[in-house]
Amino acid sequence: MSNDEPPVSSDGGNRFVTAEDLAGSSAETPVIDLGAPSGEVAMPHWTAPATGQVPRVVLGTDEGDTDSESNSDALHWRDEHDTSDNLDFMRDLAAIDADAQVTERLGALDTSERTSDPEYLNFDDVELDPRRRGRSRTRRVRTARTPDVASAASASPADTVSAGTDADEATERSGGRNVPMAAAVGVAMAAVALIAFGLGPVGALIIVELVVVAAGIEFFSALQRNGFRPATLLGVAAVVVFPLATYWKGEAAFPLVLALTLLFAIIWYLAGLGGNSRPVANLGVTFLSVIWIGMFGAFAALIVKIPSEGVSILLLAVVGTVGSDVGAFFVGRAAGRTPLSALSPNKTVEGLVGGVVGSIVTVFVVAVIGGVGPFSAGGALLLGFVVAIVAPIGDLAESLFKRDLGIKDMGTVLPQHGGILDRFDGMLFVLPAAYYVARLCGFTG
Repeated sequence: MSNDEPPVSSDGGNRFVTAEDLAGSSAETPVIDLGAPSGEVAMPHWTAPATGQVPRVVLGTDEGDTDSESNSDALHWRDEHDTSDNLDFMRDLAAIDADAQVTERLGALDTSERTSDPEYLNFDDVELDPRRRGRSRTRRVRTARTPDVASAASASPADTVSAGTDADEATERSGGRNVPMAAAVGVAMAAVALIAFGLGPVGALIIVELVVVAAGIEFFSALQRNGFRPATLLGVAAVVVFPLATYWKGEAAFPLVLALTLLFAIIWYLAGLGGNSRPVANLGVTFLSVIWIGMFGAFAALIVKIPSEGVSILLLAVVGTVGSDVGAFFVGRAAGRTPLSALSPNKTVEGLVGGVVGSIVTVFVVAVIGGVGPFSAGGALLLGFVVAIVAPIGDLAESLFKRDLGIKDMGTVLPQHGGILDRFDGMLFVLPAAYYVARLCGFTG
């Protein structure tokens, strides 16, 4: 075998060189013969300078059609991208006028005035109509700097808001409310309450029952609108039964009604009447409704059940709550500066002080000077002070629930006032307090 020729197998093809074949051969003899050159460009050694050539990566094509754009299976470099599949998009881009005015700017390009975090989280004042959002925000800024004292002097007590409301909230509400109609609705409610109280314990119980049931239906509806699936029928039935059972059996009705409500609520979800909703969360909101509205409202039945003086004590509780609202409204509007709670920035410490004074003075005048109810001067002062403290708690509790549900008002049943709960939220907390103050003073049912 010559050193100048590659080893050939018996059938004429190339073969691997064995150790015996290499014996005595020169170093130039190739170990593997790859055959004749294919014509492809040989890549230079890594030490050689760059040639500037681009490797051919188009596979599955002949030499003559490597640049054809019709071959969709071929691989291309990014600069060879075919835009034929995006012709509509490319035409849209080409049709855009570079000098056209931008009608909508998003993100960092949006330089318009935006709602601040306190305004966004304050559901008591939020403007639901997006077309009026900018105007409402401007009005809030203006009234915060220059409160309208003249309108405060002409405001009607029927247009008062809950304890601790300062000038900003009052101005905002007055600006978006028909004040004469709101005053007329307030006077009508007061007249109906006085007529019912004049009928004695039964008449007072009827008006209490109507208010409690309407508030319960309102709250259950608000829960359903916000994704909860409480046992509505069962909850409303418990709210209806609570004042009646309390008037019949007294405080002994509380554990019985609560126990039966829990039992039947569990059966409600076991039977699948709650759908695919989570039973624990919906049992929780069901019991919240029954206790907050049904049980707290049932304390009115305990009050009217007090012999001979029950209706007058309930009237004093209502009068004290109204006095707290009125005092908080005027004092908060005139001098409210220090926020009362981060939950509701529009309620101030000054408004709370005004509400305390208003409640104490109102109850004292009606009970001692007017001779309504069995309280002495000391008892009247105690009742007025307790009412003034718990009424804002009831108002803040409803604000807490409304904020969590993301709503402004619980309902619209009362024109220019909102819902039943929006008018009687503080009263739900006042009723238990007034009952136990009466018990403390020796008046029992």
